This record gives sequence, structure tokens and C-alpha cells, in this order.
Amino acid sequence: MLLGLDLGTSRIKALLMDAGGRVWGSAATATPFDRGEMSVGALVGAVGRAIGDVGTERDLRSVVAVGIAGMAESGAPLDRDGGPMAPIIAWNDPRGAEVVGQLHREFGPDLDRLIGQRLRTVSSVAKLGWLVDHGVGAVARWLGVPELALHALTGSAATEFSLAARTGAYDVASLGYLPEVAQAIGVAPDVFALVSPAGGAMGRISASGAVWSGLRRGIPVTVAGHDHLAGRAGSGAAPEDLVNSVGTAETVVLGVATLPDVDRALACRVAVTVMPGGARWALLASAARSGIVLAAVSGALGRSAEDLDRVASGAGWVEVSDVLISAAAAGESFESQLPDGSVGAVWNGVLVALASRGWDAVDRVREVAGLAGADGPRLVVFGGGSRSLPWLEAKASARPDIEVWRSGAVEAVARGAAVYAGVAAGWWSAPDDGPRPPLERVADR
Repeated sequence: MLLGLDLGTSRIKALLMDAGGRVWGSAATATPFDRGEMSVGALVGAVGRAIGDVGTERDLRSVVAVGIAGMAESGAPLDRDGGPMAPIIAWNDPRGAEVVGQLHREFGPDLDRLIGQRLRTVSSVAKLGWLVDHGVGAVARWLGVPELALHALTGSAATEFSLAARTGAYDVASLGYLPEVAQAIGVAPDVFALVSPAGGAMGRISASGAVWSGLRRGIPVTVAGHDHLAGRAGSGAAPEDLVNSVGTAETVVLGVATLPDVDRALACRVAVTVMPGGARWALLASAARSGIVLAAVSGALGRSAEDLDRVASGAGWVEVSDVLISAAAAGESFESQLPDGSVGAVWNGVLVALASRGWDAVDRVREVAGLAGADGPRLVVFGGGSRSLPWLEAKASARPDIEVWRSGAVEAVARGAAVYAGVAAGWWSAPDDGPRPPLERVADR
């Protein structure tokens, strides 16, 4: 079997899949962030728990390859011996604003054009620069969260294109790191890991990795990429489809064969990134931190999201302000903005507001891709939010001109990581050759 890992902001997930695409087990554990930080040891411990819970010892002994996908940007600095020098800071933590300002003053708008996105505090260089400014010195290596798991399992330090492209120090056109950015924040030009295509064997389970994971020593491990892009490979979407990744953050992604117009993308608030295999690019637009919004609103309403989905059926909806959505996403107080109405109607109002933000992201991506005014492509939704039928129906009702389809994948990102593991095992030559889960069209309400 193949083992896929999804190291997400809220949960760490593991999935076992065979060559036919059948899922034999899945497990999840909470990502151990505490007030925006977690230690590397806590991360590795959580990965070990997820692996241990996904199947029996016999199941784990049947694993022939491992793929690791997950959150981008967050990571940790390592010393020359590979030991962590600081905790992992969450990507959505605001630390690093001074570093962003410094880099913009030094490089101007050219930096945004080179990295294909507006440099923000979520970027790895912002967090790494902040750590250096606060006393972390002599950094030998920076590894993101998926790469830290690879390092713990194999001892190797490697990454792939889509994660490198989210560091804030990678040229998405020439596909190479920008040493001048690393030097500007006080670290060596070679601080970031070597980049190779996802699906290649980036390391093999070491003796120590076998002990804590229960996996067989010597099997290949690959880094499968940024969660939104790895999820596309596990969702059942076709290469030409728009995909809507709905988790802690909600993002719209479209793969493209040629480098897009980066200036146009920046003007439309769309990031240009690189697909995990390094042969294509992708347009990536943020919609909202939907998972954070729904968790906050369900808490304020005193009901679980699943219960609110049930009572939403036939409840109608009341308009919810953009102020409420923005405040909930930022972790600020929003209770005074809750409109009058039944909890079902309020919940539907939140889903309608989030659907509107999602379609705005779709339209921005279509504009950059030159698809504005054209039919299609369809939108394939995956992730935790795809389990909410009222939300999917709100999406479909808002835009009858574009078909909305729900992925039938169990944990699409972890499944996508398993698909890339299959490439590393030699089961298929590319992720699109792997088995695809079914898709279900969503009817509007």
C-alpha cells in the first residue's frame, strides 16, 4: 500500500491506499500549534500518532512508499547538525511584518514579480527573518513543515517546486532561489532545501525513522507539495478543471501550461506558483479563511457545524455582513454583527457570504487565465468544507453558469500525497495516471 500524509494547519492526516485507489484506512490528530507555535518534536510526535492510528502493524509493514503534503510557508531553522533552533511559527501568525517592509524597501515591486505573489507575513522569509532578528543565529537550513517530516523519517533535506515557490525567495519564472533575498535577512544563500519534482524519491526511511514511525526501513519518501496543489491530484479533478480547496483557508487553483502574466496576476490578487512536478504553473487565489470563520460562527451560535448544516435545510437565509466575515477570520469579536433570525437562517447567510468570496476568487483566476466571459471550466470542490451540502448548494446557486462538482475523495490532500508516493514507488509515471475518486455534481437549491 501507499501512505499519504497531509500536515495541515488544524489536523495531521494519514491515509492508506492501494494501487486501485481503494482507501484501507485513514486517521487524524490535532496539529499541536499552541498560540501560533509548535516545536519540531511536537510535530514529529503528532505525525507518528497519525501513522500509528491509520492501520495495524501489518498494514504499515505493507507500505512501499510515502508521500508528504501539507501547509506551506511554516517551518523551522536547523543548525549544522540538523537540530531545530526555534519553534515552528504558524503561517497565519502576524510576526515578520518588519521583515516584509525591509525587503520591499530593498527590492521594491520587482520582488513581488519574481516570486509571483505579494510578499506578506505568511511567507517563510518573513518568519525566518523575524527569528534571525530575535537572536536565532547561524542558521544552516530552513525546512518547511512537510520537509521537516521528510527529514525526521529519512534524514534528508529536500523539497519540491510548489513549496519552494511559497518561501518568498524563489523565482517562479526561472525556477531558482533568489540568494539576494536570503542574504538580505541575514542567512546564507543555500539555506533553503534542494528542489526536485514531487514523486521522486527524496529520501528513504532511516533506521531511526523506522523506529518512531513503524514503517519499513529503506522505502522511498517524497514531498508531494503544497496542500492545495497536492489535493488537486487526489480530488479526481482533470488537469483543466478549476479546483476549490476548502479547509482552514479556502483557495481556488487552476493549472496552466505556460507562465502567466505576473503583473496581471498581482493586479488581480492572484498568486503565480509552480505545480509540484515543476513542469507547469498554477494560479492560486485566496477566498477566505473559511474554516476559521465557520469554527468561530458555530461557536458563537452554540452548535456544531454538522448540526447547523442539518437545521439549515429549508431555513431560508438572512444577509450576513462582510464585516462579520472579516472579523471572524481575523479572530476578532463579531457577535454584535450577527443578524436576527433563526440559527439555520444565520448559518445559511454565512455560507452564502463565503460562497460569494469563493466566486470572487474564481473570477479573479479566470481573468488572469484569459477565461473571463467564456464557458467553464467546472469547479471541483474538495476538503473539509466539501462535506457541507448547504455550502455546496450555496456555491452552485450563486453561479449557475459554472458547474460545481464535489470530490468523493476521503481526505483529498492525503490521497494526493499517496498518489505522488505511487509515482515514487514506480506504480505510475505521473500523478494524473493514478486512480481517481468519483465526482458528484452539485445541484443548486
